[in-house]
Amino acid sequence: MQSLNSLYFPETALPHHLRNCLLLLPDTLHTLQPVEPDPTVTDEPTSNDLFMEQSICQAHTPSPLGKDRDRFMNLLKDIRTRKDYLAEQLSGLTLAHLSNTPDNGEHNHRTILSSILEPQVDAAGEPEKEALWQARLVLALAETLDREEAELAETLSDIDDTEMALFKELKGEAGEKLDDDNPFTELLRIKAKLSQPRPGTTKKRLAAWKTLYASGRLDETFWLWISSQEEAAELLIDSYESVSGRNSVPLLLLNLPAQIYMREKDALESIRNFQKKAEQVRGRIIENLKEIISGDHLNIVDPVALLPDAGTLARDWNDFVEYHFPEERFGRRKLDFQFLANISLDQLTRGTSNTTSVPPSCHGIVAILRE
Repeated sequence: MQSLNSLYFPETALPHHLRNCLLLLPDTLHTLQPVEPDPTVTDEPTSNDLFMEQSICQAHTPSPLGKDRDRFMNLLKDIRTRKDYLAEQLSGLTLAHLSNTPDNGEHNHRTILSSILEPQVDAAGEPEKEALWQARLVLALAETLDREEAELAETLSDIDDTEMALFKELKGEAGEKLDDDNPFTELLRIKAKLSQPRPGTTKKRLAAWKTLYASGRLDETFWLWISSQEEAAELLIDSYESVSGRNSVPLLLLNLPAQIYMREKDALESIRNFQKKAEQVRGRIIENLKEIISGDHLNIVDPVALLPDAGTLARDWNDFVEYHFPEERFGRRKLDFQFLANISLDQLTRGTSNTTSVPPSCHGIVAILRE
């Protein structure tokens, strides 16, 4: 059976529970990293140790920092430990650069950058290096924020609805409406906000990710990109539709577990067991997708003609998912495959698309993990 490798975006760290779900289909998941591992540390721990060792998850830094790595890591450390001092300046930096808005006054993004980085980086003399440096900052700090929120969510998840009801009853508030100053009301607000995207952050994060991607070359060019952030995927598709003048085409809709929380070894065993049992339908899906991607330039894109067996493939796949990961226990999400004709994702991201002279594997597929 042919292998299927995919690139995950725009996050630079893969949450374990989502990684376990997504790996039911592709053989490998690749991510970008804003900073390469420390070359002097051979046993540096990673968030996907076993999966990294087996090459099932792989991370890439398109443009390694090299001699600037220590400087960048020290900057990150300063920002994390002096949040109150640097937060406002960093916010202004990322907003000014990534929104592509004009800079006015003495607190433009160059001034902010210099105030944070001087005397280590001469930003005015190297605008491309400045943009990449900022992109690395955005991605690294977003990764830190994701990790902190995940830890908080895990802590809050220990307080289930039964315990909340008990706490309210002990305080003599059972059956009463909670007022705005009640700590339980505030806790519920916090839990609700954790699942909501922060306004504008996805757009900035995607822009930073694209800057990092375009800064160098990867060993492999991926035609399948996967995202668990619907907004990020839709922004990428919007970019394609703006450049190509045509809409993306829905190809396939597959069920996946909403989450698989297991120890590393158990998760890997479960994934391999599923892939072995579902080898036939999984192979048919991969072969069909590869055949679509390797086709010539398309003037008319008909989803039925591209993948006439979509309904049968989805039904067979969903049956295997239900058998191995029952919805009642694991929940459900949808993996939505959108076909982008005549422009590769690499071309689209680098801004070098050329729809008149189409190279091999000129198409792309974006798979969106939807609620």
